[in-house]
Amino acid sequence: MQTLTSLPLFVAVALLAIMLASHEVGYRLGRRVEGVDADYRARVDMIRNAILALVTFLVGFSFAAAGSRYIDRQDMIVKEANAIGTSWLRAMLLPEPQRSDLQAALKQYVGNRLELLHSHGVENVQPLFAKADATQKRIWKAGIEGVGTDRTFANFMLPPLNDVIDIHAEHLSAARRHVPTPIIAVIVAMAALGMAMIGYDNGLGRRRYFLLSGVFGLVAAVSLWMTIDLDRPRHGLIRVSEQPYVELLQSMD
Repeated sequence: MQTLTSLPLFVAVALLAIMLASHEVGYRLGRRVEGVDADYRARVDMIRNAILALVTFLVGFSFAAAGSRYIDRQDMIVKEANAIGTSWLRAMLLPEPQRSDLQAALKQYVGNRLELLHSHGVENVQPLFAKADATQKRIWKAGIEGVGTDRTFANFMLPPLNDVIDIHAEHLSAARRHVPTPIIAVIVAMAALGMAMIGYDNGLGRRRYFLLSGVFGLVAAVSLWMTIDLDRPRHGLIRVSEQPYVELLQSMD
């Protein structure tokens, strides 16, 4: 659990620190400016508002994209669980020993999916991928041997098994699809620049307004953190529900 939470919490704290540090830098720069007139302050306000509006748009767009992919990953789990459940039921029509072999492989495959959802790091995930590939071959072999040369039965029995294999590839693709890191870095930099402009404007007025600026910095940091967390399913705290797999595994007993 410590490994699961350490990185996301570090990212959240780092984002908040960046926002507050940017505000302080901007404030100190603003304090050094002397003799500004109303026209200068108006231009500062205009630039600050434009930057903050752009940051709001970028964060909102990225958050919507990350949220959409999160929903897609959850739907993929439901779709995969349904395909495995259908395969389990149709396996009852196979003769022995293929029936037992296929059902045992499907049950092992569901357990592998649950283990995969709880795993982090390449060194832990890659062996599970290899295990899933081996189990898929076992599933397909049991299905092929069970249907034999009966093509009508094969057309009924094999499609859900093929769906189980295909959905695995779709699930992997969905998990690897995210906002590119350079874009996330640009959004964070733009948010930091916006906070610096707020601090700069406060510095021109010789007042920090730390509570108000701090609240905005916290909101900005939390919004960025949630976007990053949703977009990185293997590293974040916000995870898809494993309940479809759990319920499916219980039905297999």
